[in-house]
Amino acid sequence: MDSAPVAIIGAGLTGLTAAIRLAEQGVKVHIFEAAPKAGGRTRSFYESKVDCLCDNGPHLLVGAYNATEKLLQDCHIAHHVSWQASLHLPLWDQSRGVFHFQPSTWLPFHISLLKAVACLPGHGKTSALAMIKLATTLKSNMHESVTVKGWLEQLSMPDALIRDLIEPLCLGAMNENIDTACALSFRRVLHESFANHKQARLGWFTKPLDQALIEPLCQRGQELGVELHLRKRIRSLPQQHGMFQIDEQAFQQVILALPAYATDRLLGRPTACETRGICNIHLWFEQDIHLPSLFIGALGTTGQWFFDISAQIQQSPARHLRHYCAVISADQNTQDDLKLVNSILNELRIITGTHTLKPVHYRIIREKRATVLVRPDMNKYGLPKAIIDASERPRPGDLPATIEWAVQRGEQAATQCLKRL
Repeated sequence: MDSAPVAIIGAGLTGLTAAIRLAEQGVKVHIFEAAPKAGGRTRSFYESKVDCLCDNGPHLLVGAYNATEKLLQDCHIAHHVSWQASLHLPLWDQSRGVFHFQPSTWLPFHISLLKAVACLPGHGKTSALAMIKLATTLKSNMHESVTVKGWLEQLSMPDALIRDLIEPLCLGAMNENIDTACALSFRRVLHESFANHKQARLGWFTKPLDQALIEPLCQRGQELGVELHLRKRIRSLPQQHGMFQIDEQAFQQVILALPAYATDRLLGRPTACETRGICNIHLWFEQDIHLPSLFIGALGTTGQWFFDISAQIQQSPARHLRHYCAVISADQNTQDDLKLVNSILNELRIITGTHTLKPVHYRIIREKRATVLVRPDMNKYGLPKAIIDASERPRPGDLPATIEWAVQRGEQAATQCLKRL
């Protein structure tokens, strides 16, 4: 395409996606990234004490991640994701032990979903009927200010169903408690994730994200002529003769692929975005502690999700240590590191029935601004036509801040840019 090059600020998943889609159409693209490596919050780090590459935290994908799947297929890395044959969600609480939410594949999906809910211990017909009621409202009109809790109260959802399924799903997908999470966006998550047997499944990367996702995307971009500039923090966007001057180069269009607060800081305006943290407690053991599944959701515990990273990731750390990770969404935990680790270890002992657990090493990753929460659009500031805001700023009805939403934002920014060019 015969036009001036396009600048993308931010080499996270959104920026890389936008760059690849533009370069596929012959657009010359330069990406500017402040960090020493690409990936944003989906990059990995090297943990020297156990000699392995490690992600900030584990990621579960759902079958409705259509844009993500297409990107992986187009870049020939779809094999880096392992998918369940069908939905299987293992759960645990102290009174019931391990139980499973697992719809049958031989029944029509919606019938199998109701049967799976009815078969959960402590549920039955009441929960199944409540699920039917919930399903009938997935497309009804709703004000953007309604919270998940408010929606559930309107439907008179049983407490057991909220505790065992809806609340864990809300925390995992929205990184927010049902008290404040946006019902419009959560309904979209449910609708897209539980539409049919194919979409109702979970997947995970079989390599650290650097190897499974970021490095292959960077390589694909390089093959298409994308120029990636690392350690380049852009602090302003000066214009001359209708062109943006960045790092002594002129650009016709600029895509801002940053978190909302970073975009606001760059443009010199107040930010109204609200964020939540995620805490990941990584543990390495010499012993195999036999987690009941590759991952399990725990109810009434400090750790909400427990992952057997060694079973998911095809990587053997030094001394063949076993790697596990506990995840706390919407993290507001105030315990010091040692107390937090001891709490998680105690929960792992009970879940796995292991008497003694002594980690060789642990690492706590607290992502204080892990996600920007879904909120009504508070941005009343206009942008120059040549700037495209692809920052993470989900509005009611949008998907929450997930890998899929990041890829979708990149796709949308590239489409918008191509129209302008």
